[in-house]
Amino acid sequence: MIHLCLWLGLLIIISLTALPLAEGLRIPYSSKPLGLILLAYIVWILANFMPFKIASVLGLILQFVICTPFLKKCNFRKILRFEITFAILFSLYVLYTAFNPDIFGGEKMMDVGVLSGILRSKGMPPLDVNLAFFRFDCYYYMGYLIVATLTVLTGTPIGVAYNLGLATFFALAVSLAVEFSLRNGTKTLPFLLLAGNLAPLVVLLGCGLQSLGLIHMDLNPGKAFDFWTVTRIIPGTINEFPFATLTFRDLHPHLMDIPFQILFLIMLFEYVRLGDGKIVAFLSFLLGFMFTVNSWELPTYAALLTVTILSLRRFKDLKFLPIALLFLPYAIKLHPEAVKGIGVVEFRTALPNFLVAQPLFLIPLIYIALKDWRKFLALCVPTIPVALLLNFQLLPLLFPVTVIALLKLREGDFKWITLFIATLTLLLVEIFYVNDPYTGKFERLNTVFKTYVQVWIMLSFVASFILKDVRNKKAVLILLAILWIYPAGFLTTLHFKGTIDGMAYTKSYGEYDALRFLQQCPNGVIVEYPGKSPFESYTYAGRVSAFTGLQSVIVRGGHELFWRYFNKSTIPLLYERWKDVNRIYEAKDLKDIMGLIEKYHVRYIYVGYLEKKHYPPESLQKFEKLKKIYDDGRVEIYEVTFLTEKSKALRR
Repeated sequence: MIHLCLWLGLLIIISLTALPLAEGLRIPYSSKPLGLILLAYIVWILANFMPFKIASVLGLILQFVICTPFLKKCNFRKILRFEITFAILFSLYVLYTAFNPDIFGGEKMMDVGVLSGILRSKGMPPLDVNLAFFRFDCYYYMGYLIVATLTVLTGTPIGVAYNLGLATFFALAVSLAVEFSLRNGTKTLPFLLLAGNLAPLVVLLGCGLQSLGLIHMDLNPGKAFDFWTVTRIIPGTINEFPFATLTFRDLHPHLMDIPFQILFLIMLFEYVRLGDGKIVAFLSFLLGFMFTVNSWELPTYAALLTVTILSLRRFKDLKFLPIALLFLPYAIKLHPEAVKGIGVVEFRTALPNFLVAQPLFLIPLIYIALKDWRKFLALCVPTIPVALLLNFQLLPLLFPVTVIALLKLREGDFKWITLFIATLTLLLVEIFYVNDPYTGKFERLNTVFKTYVQVWIMLSFVASFILKDVRNKKAVLILLAILWIYPAGFLTTLHFKGTIDGMAYTKSYGEYDALRFLQQCPNGVIVEYPGKSPFESYTYAGRVSAFTGLQSVIVRGGHELFWRYFNKSTIPLLYERWKDVNRIYEAKDLKDIMGLIEKYHVRYIYVGYLEKKHYPPESLQKFEKLKKIYDDGRVEIYEVTFLTEKSKALRR
């Protein structure tokens, strides 16, 4: 409870420090996300030159000193409702976490590993805990840095901090949507944002037909509320939506950027309404920041901002766009070796699958088809032969909506500008994909995955403005009820576990205390079980580096292979390290592995649950000749003390 209170208290302080800026932008309730953005930026700059923990403390002090003098003129009442909403939503998510706290499964072990690595880093990019002597310079990490900063400043244990970080992003996203809806009459926005897709309805209808003997499939009602069922609609892709992302609890970039996408859209709406150039200036900064949190958002939101300025004919505001270059040093240090270029799509989306995965598109589609039916048909009908020829089933729907939205840009209406970019994005991902290690029928897995979450958020804003003017409220309620089948049903599947410590489950393996011990130990390379293959990732292997921030010789090789795929040295490097770690554990005599210990400057050797399971006791016995620094009967940890002074210097 103390960590929860400290975390919430710190967030209030951060919100207050940014209130002068938020009021200057005439969006006072944006002070909390603005405060987090500014703090993360300051800490990131400082952390390039000093240990991260020192940078975090100094960063908060600097932000407080710089911003406090301007607080005298601020009206605190303007953020009171937002702060109360945030605290309630934060608390509700923490309660949800008590039903589902474990940092295990999906990308969670990778995510907590990045977080732990940042906490131990001196200089940026942060340490790559999966691969000793490497930096995490192959992936976007600013979202993790935000959570790491809050972790340092509150002294929260990593297992708890992971879940409080999730609660922070959830509460930010939803409270921003709630406040915006209350101020602008778009009452359906939070419900659309947190809605589910149509997969649960399809599954439940299928179960009904199956029970009548009309179809014969392996269906059961539980699949309607299964994350893996409802987010794998389009074959060979991932089709997450915000509610599924937020409740699955991977502290991943596409989750952490959700509140900043919502903030971007809110600020863009205010810019359209007010025409204040200061808002564009900050939007440009926010654009650069979003690149560091989840780089997939940059093309979409850069296009959205540029099209908005051009459609409003406020050409003088284009001069603010270079402000995003403040994040150029981050981009220069980033080496995304998982991306080779752009490919042309071979396996396009079937129309029924698309409508199930993106039901919010139906709202502007029906609205336009009814309001501008002549224009819609004139654009739709000619595309049907092209769609049949190219197997481009979405073309007859996406093309007319995109063109009609384009023609309406001259009206300077936020919803048409946003709809144009949303549908244009959907069109483009049916033509092009980002060429990453996924091939064949999975060629556009990541492209669809990352863009569909963005489009859902944009369409939730568009649809909320359209539904605002719909007179038939019963139809709106029926629509929302259908879309809320998944959220409502999902919540009934939870089981209370009584803790928010994501590490607590490691007690069942007898490793909790050992991992907590290593969290307090000095930096160094650690040897732990590397997995069954050099390219394993989604298992318990790698848990020591993930929870402690110590660099392993090699773990989660599957992630490393993906991130560094187009570097030709990656596969032999991973394979060599995997073999070497197995030799260290399998050898009968310590003398036989001295060279390997020297080679990787090993400081710690971990013998726990997985090591005892996969290696014979007689092989593990050799480590008794080393200095034992921990032994609780279930885990032994050894420290290597015979390395030369040169090796020690390299290790640091």
